[in-house]
Amino acid sequence: MTADRFLLIKSWGCGFWSDVDHVMGQLLAAELTNRIPVVYWGTNSLYSESFKGNAFELYFEPVSNYTVEELIQPGFTYYPPIWNEKNLKVEDLDKVAWAYRNLGDMMNSNANVVVSDTHYFIRPIIHYIPKSHWAYGMTAHQIYRCLFDKYIRLKPDIQEEIQEFYDEHMKEFHPLLGVHIRGGDKVKEVENLSHLNKKYHQTIQNFINKYDIKKILLLTDCEDILTDFQKRYGQMVVFTDCKRGQLNDTKNAPHLTSYSERRRKGIEIIKDTYLASMCDFFIGNGYSNVSYTVKRLKDWPDTNIVLFYRDLKHEMKLAKKRVKADRKRRKSERIRHRSEYPELYGGVNTYADEPISIDKIIG
Repeated sequence: MTADRFLLIKSWGCGFWSDVDHVMGQLLAAELTNRIPVVYWGTNSLYSESFKGNAFELYFEPVSNYTVEELIQPGFTYYPPIWNEKNLKVEDLDKVAWAYRNLGDMMNSNANVVVSDTHYFIRPIIHYIPKSHWAYGMTAHQIYRCLFDKYIRLKPDIQEEIQEFYDEHMKEFHPLLGVHIRGGDKVKEVENLSHLNKKYHQTIQNFINKYDIKKILLLTDCEDILTDFQKRYGQMVVFTDCKRGQLNDTKNAPHLTSYSERRRKGIEIIKDTYLASMCDFFIGNGYSNVSYTVKRLKDWPDTNIVLFYRDLKHEMKLAKKRVKADRKRRKSERIRHRSEYPELYGGVNTYADEPISIDKIIG
């Protein structure tokens, strides 16, 4: 890699591990395009502490020896063309349009600095992997595993906090079962989340019976779920001290709320995730980046990890429900449009000026 080709990986601006997922994909892209990666999570990161500084480095060690400041050079060229040496640390509020963010164009750009602030998963990037690259022939999951091991290094104080909790609450209680179950705002992302969550307890009981589980490490964003687990499993339940919301509270999810110390918000997520990866078994939500990150942090035997998804029958049922709702919405839109613009349907335009008679025009 030469010191004039960089990939600046900005914050995606979503959940913590979603942002890290974005970083993972772009680290692979940097390798494939012979660029030096620089991660910079700015003001749009939900886990930054101030308007200055790099939020990524509040939690992880840098992925290279360069900083964003070193990419601000008057002679450098930038892609997408909205960027230049004066605005590189500003956030592009129009990125939702995805203008100039086609993956192929970004991969093939000859600019000194390519800026990535939109999320691409590993899967579409796989098509750019040559036979000479270490990731050639690997699955997306295998590539994620390697990238985590290669690039992600926690800050020492976070690693120490994780180890202290493990030593005090988990170390002497193997076999351990980690369980990640979502409530709160996840109901907006996963249709009929309660149906998915009902699958947990039978599977948990199966693990307990089969493997003589001593402790259950519970990861949840919901106080109601924590209370339910304590009633069901008593002293078996272990959990960290973190902010939690209510079962179906879509407006006050912990990751969207204010913390007196913003860094703490990220640490809580990292701590739970890494502790879960230190368990012997794991049950999680297949639609959650937290659960997927637990899976990517170590090589799990297939028998030791379960991620829940909706079955095909349930997916088809929900799809039919969405189609029905969409038809109802479209019908309502047509009725509204007809009433607001009758002239388009052969009616009278009540908003037009009063017609002028031919006599007035001639006279």
